[in-house]
Amino acid sequence: MRYQTFTAEQLGISGASPDFRLTAYIGAHTTAPRPAILILPGGGYAVDSPFEGEPVALHFLAAGFQSFVLHYSLAPAARYPQQLTEAAAALAFIRKQANQLQADPNRVVICGFSAGGHLAGCLCNLWNEPFLQAALGQVNSLFRPDAGVLCYPVISAEPGSSSFDNLGVTCGLLGEHKKLSLETSVTSENPPAFLWHTFADEMVPVFHTLRYAEALRANGVPFELHVYAEGPHMLSLATEHTAWRPELNCPQAATWTGLCESWLKNAVFRRCTR
Repeated sequence: MRYQTFTAEQLGISGASPDFRLTAYIGAHTTAPRPAILILPGGGYAVDSPFEGEPVALHFLAAGFQSFVLHYSLAPAARYPQQLTEAAAALAFIRKQANQLQADPNRVVICGFSAGGHLAGCLCNLWNEPFLQAALGQVNSLFRPDAGVLCYPVISAEPGSSSFDNLGVTCGLLGEHKKLSLETSVTSENPPAFLWHTFADEMVPVFHTLRYAEALRANGVPFELHVYAEGPHMLSLATEHTAWRPELNCPQAATWTGLCESWLKNAVFRRCTR
């Protein structure tokens, strides 16, 4: 495995916080380019969850992906749209550096957890926004994921949502940022999505994912959805490797990774062309 980090300057990003970085986990001795997965940890846009970053990257590396973890800028140093600009720049960087990273530029997946799931959903919905091209000087098609994997994501702007507060767009003041309540901004140009949540999640209730799934269906966007009966928020892989509390080791929910890999291989990658 080759481990490498990239700075905001290398990605062509301005305004990033000092702790911003893109970390790459590159499988060695590959005979063909691997699919790539860009992982966005959760943490309410205020902290960077270590359990939803490197352990997930190493899992997908072992499953045949070139894995990347985006440690995006956090509140209070950063506000929207900084985080979305950084996610778009990271995805474009993976595509443009595909040869050096031994990655397939036509099979680049974005995967996010909780608030990171919201950020992944933002890029799936809003990749074609003109401000991204203006900010990064690149064509918008470079920002479109080939698939989105949203893990117990924050979707809807609800009263008391700390994730939206930390973005600097409180629920009562969304204004021009109404699209950030993601069930309102899905279009037919969204990439296919894999969604999972638990019914028992009290921190981010399952209706967030169900609303997003319905918006995808209404716009004709293919998706696969799994709702598990048990398991609290912040499950990550839902195995002992990421269970920093006993209840986060949840064997039923841990099946999401195998289901996701199968979905990507059989329902997405076979038709990914650019």
